[in-house]
Amino acid sequence: MERWRKSLTAHKNAASLNAEVLPSKQPEELVETQDLFPYHQAKGIIEQARFRYGEGLKDQELAPISFSREEDTSKIEFETTEGVDILSLLAAIVQTVGDAEITSFEGGFGNVLFLSKKDGLRVFLMPHMFSPTYTIRFTTERDLKSQEIEAIINTYKLANPTNEGGPKPKEVLESLGAIIFNPEDAPAWDYLAGYEGAKQQVKETVIFPLQHPEIYEQIAQKTRRNYESNRPKAVLFEGPPGTGKTTMARVIAGEVEATLVYVPIESIMTKWYGESENNLAKIFSTCEGLGNSLLFLDEIDSLATTRENDIHEVTRRVLSVLLRKIDGFVPSEGTILIGATNRKNDLDPALLSRFNTSIEFPLPNMDERQAIFKNYAQHLSEAGLVTLAGKGDGLSGRDIKNLCERVERSWASELITRELEVVEAPPLDNYLAWVEK
Repeated sequence: MERWRKSLTAHKNAASLNAEVLPSKQPEELVETQDLFPYHQAKGIIEQARFRYGEGLKDQELAPISFSREEDTSKIEFETTEGVDILSLLAAIVQTVGDAEITSFEGGFGNVLFLSKKDGLRVFLMPHMFSPTYTIRFTTERDLKSQEIEAIINTYKLANPTNEGGPKPKEVLESLGAIIFNPEDAPAWDYLAGYEGAKQQVKETVIFPLQHPEIYEQIAQKTRRNYESNRPKAVLFEGPPGTGKTTMARVIAGEVEATLVYVPIESIMTKWYGESENNLAKIFSTCEGLGNSLLFLDEIDSLATTRENDIHEVTRRVLSVLLRKIDGFVPSEGTILIGATNRKNDLDPALLSRFNTSIEFPLPNMDERQAIFKNYAQHLSEAGLVTLAGKGDGLSGRDIKNLCERVERSWASELITRELEVVEAPPLDNYLAWVEK
């Protein structure tokens, strides 16, 4: 007993040095040490830290963490790799959580180290029989303190050193066909003309939960008997093609300073057995390693038509993965799934039930068409814009943008042919000629 106590003291400095060289991929800075985190919230923080620590690795290459809650006891458990200095791990735990009573006893496969604190934290370090590895188990009958969450994360990293030379999450996502939009490149809030109702829903459902997560968490703690996050996991954008669904996702990314991961359906579906669902699962798990991000699945109806229809087996398997992944998504760390469809009625009912809300993007009305035309033909008079909007009934925002671009190209060609030295903007008649075609 005294032998390993002396060894523990000698390892404290070594544990401190090990902590200093750990990768800097920490979760969001934990708050003051006396703050408490309910089980599900603590689980989300720890899982997110694990994904960040192993970014670029396949999920099966990263040591798992087991979470369970039975009655009032929370249990968090993981394995160490071979050759890890168990006393360094114990010293690192003590340094983070503070003074604790440390004992040892003979377990089934060797000497078990046991750390306990008067406030209820228990830590077991249990050797395995056939390999030089240990199981590390943290248990408590109350909410977890921030320093205890930090101890779990740091101990996991020390127990499972990983390869820092692997590909980064963005590289992995791009290799799967996803397109990454940085928030600094996002269009401004007023770029998308009209849609005031949709914009208000977006603010309430997506932007505010990402900008002010602490308020939502505090409300959930005060209202729910069993704590569960009230922030959205998934939101559905529905409406005809060209009505601004993708543009709105980019606008949101800029507003909340989040990375937008745009996933075209064709990048997921392949002819090889098992590859389509594996691609989708990998996209989800990699996004969780990005932290604050938006995962945008375009034309989600192509992935998830109702199972009442005679759908292809590949589509059935992809839908199954999609349902599981949405259920397992951790909203506490700022990742929200946005699905886009122009065929909501074709979506599988089980998938529809997973979306926290559905936001409609209809074809623009008269005033909205006028505002969109003004975005692309600001030189025209208000009367001219009203005339164009009146004649453009049934046009989507994308239709109007494409129409204005065709007018500009045609006008440029005319100026070049006539060899005019002064470049003027195209007149109203040119726009009317195209809108009436």
